[in-house]
Amino acid sequence: MKRIISFLVLLFIVLQLPLVGLAEDETEIDKSTLMPIFSIEKGQIPSGDAGKIMTLSFNLKNTGYQAKNVVITPILEAGSPFTINELTASQTIPTINRNSTHNVQIKLSIAAGALPGNYPIKLEIKYTNVYGYPGEYSETLYVRVSSKSTPPKLVVNKVTISPEVIYPGEEAKINILVQNRGSNEARDIKVALEGLSNEGFYIPSATNVRHMNRMAGNGVSSVTYHIRANENIRIGSHELTISFSYKDSQNKTMEEVQNIYLNVVEERKSGSNIVIENLDYPSHGVMPKEDFELKFDLINTGEMDASNIVVKAESSDPALVPKSTSIKKIDHIKPNERKGLSFLFSPREEAETRNYPINITVEYEDELNKGSENKYILTQYVGAYVEKEEEIKGKPKLIIDRYSFEPNIVKAGENFTMNLSFYNTNSEKTVRNIKIFLTADEKIDPTGASSGGSVFTPVNSSNTFYIDSIPPKGRVEKNITLFTVPDAQAKTYTITANFEYEDTEGQEYTATELIGVPVVQQSKLDIGEINLPPEAFVGEPVPIYVEFYNTGKVTLYNLMVKLEGDFQTENGSYYVGNFESGRSEYFDGSIIPLEPGELTGELVFTYEDSAGESIEIRKEFTLNVMETMPMEEFPHDMPPMEEVGGTGRILKSKVFWILLILIAGGITGFIFYRKKKKKGMALDE
Repeated sequence: MKRIISFLVLLFIVLQLPLVGLAEDETEIDKSTLMPIFSIEKGQIPSGDAGKIMTLSFNLKNTGYQAKNVVITPILEAGSPFTINELTASQTIPTINRNSTHNVQIKLSIAAGALPGNYPIKLEIKYTNVYGYPGEYSETLYVRVSSKSTPPKLVVNKVTISPEVIYPGEEAKINILVQNRGSNEARDIKVALEGLSNEGFYIPSATNVRHMNRMAGNGVSSVTYHIRANENIRIGSHELTISFSYKDSQNKTMEEVQNIYLNVVEERKSGSNIVIENLDYPSHGVMPKEDFELKFDLINTGEMDASNIVVKAESSDPALVPKSTSIKKIDHIKPNERKGLSFLFSPREEAETRNYPINITVEYEDELNKGSENKYILTQYVGAYVEKEEEIKGKPKLIIDRYSFEPNIVKAGENFTMNLSFYNTNSEKTVRNIKIFLTADEKIDPTGASSGGSVFTPVNSSNTFYIDSIPPKGRVEKNITLFTVPDAQAKTYTITANFEYEDTEGQEYTATELIGVPVVQQSKLDIGEINLPPEAFVGEPVPIYVEFYNTGKVTLYNLMVKLEGDFQTENGSYYVGNFESGRSEYFDGSIIPLEPGELTGELVFTYEDSAGESIEIRKEFTLNVMETMPMEEFPHDMPPMEEVGGTGRILKSKVFWILLILIAGGITGFIFYRKKKKKGMALDE
């Protein structure tokens, strides 16, 4: 048995020896020449995007002898856009056999601001052969960087000044919407309002610099300044500068400068007010193909210049065509100034004997709304009565030659007053016993809450007028207050005026006239509760969240949500765009308090309704801001707490392991003693 064991041990030792060591050739082999031969299998150039992580993968092939302890290290040149995204820069492969291939993968981080191009990476490979002789091999690979990203670039997207016109000695709020037009993040942002002075604009309290930690690529945020104009400030336009200083992903400092302009006026004035006077149009019937002139004066009864005035005179009926331009522009009209205008029209040959309405619209602006989309609009309707020659003689005609509404835009769910002018076109005959009643044949949406009813309902009156008589070429004006049902769709409705009258000889006549009433649906934006954390600290971002809903029946246009207050913001504004009926959305931003105490801010929602009117809704919120308290490692007079369940603490104790070894040794000694004692007892027996 002992011989078999000895033989097996000898055999095991022999098998551990290299085969070449057993060769007993007369010429000894140089073991340092038995080296591996490496090469890298080439394929397509690997590529990655700037700002991303890529995996550099290649095949390392050995066509020589076996290799041991192969260490692969990428060597990056100075200025390389790559960094190794691994715990260690090198990779170790224990063995690569002869005529075998090993796939190597190296994770690389590509700098966000890397320029497109091919960049070299040198691979250094160190190894030994089976006898421990060292060797080296190196090769350079190229990696292509494709840059789909752009460096950060901060610009002023929009400047809102409230109020838009500033008076000496008064305060104003400047809200600056900042946009990052690059795709990469901007960091450590400083926004400074420059050009301030005690003689011009100045900031009563706080600094002129606002800070933001970062702004994502293509992100938008806003900063707010509260400024005051000196009592003796120069009247006119003042230039201020917005300067940006920030860093890109490579920690490179970048700067941008843009100018804004603030307008100071001498004294507080009311706005401009354009009215139409001296309206002149044919008081007699107009024959087909006969030209006639519509003339009127525009007078500015306000205290500011009216500017960018656009006047339109248009007929919605193709039977009445303009013979001159239907749109005229006036640069400005000063207070108490008068401008005369005229438009030429002509009925076409196929025009019927009836009244044709002409709509006069005046749009203008002044210093209070200059540059905004909310222009002043004035609307007036007149009528041109057309009658054919064969119908002129004998028969008196009663028409509506002019009508208007107060307000100009009729809103669903509200009252409006309709002013009507009734005109006797006959130059010889009086009309009498005149009964006029209004009807609206069109019903509201049958699925609505008031289905089956008329769109318009008289308020505290009947829809019927009685006029005793109207002399030849005479006029009588009447007005009626109507209510528009809330379910009315946004469009132009037609009201029919039905006439019953007689001439001086008792001959009875009937006629009808059509009145177009433009109706718009009221917009409705519901805003939920503002969600804020219970505590806030100076200099720390405070998240603010709110949901909002379009519960009206029309789309809200150019909806914008923004934060306003004496604080800095992150994601402080959100442009929603067109907000359809029934849709819900949310705003999620952050505010950064600058000082301790009670902080009041506002969430401002602005949009345009279906009539083009600008609507603003403000939701106020309040925060109690505290100073940031540094946290001590352990409070005074309080020792550090022991670890709960201290298993890890016990396992790391040297005493524990000494005791464990002593106990194990004692148990082993006891077992050995017992076995020895039993063996002695057996021998005695």
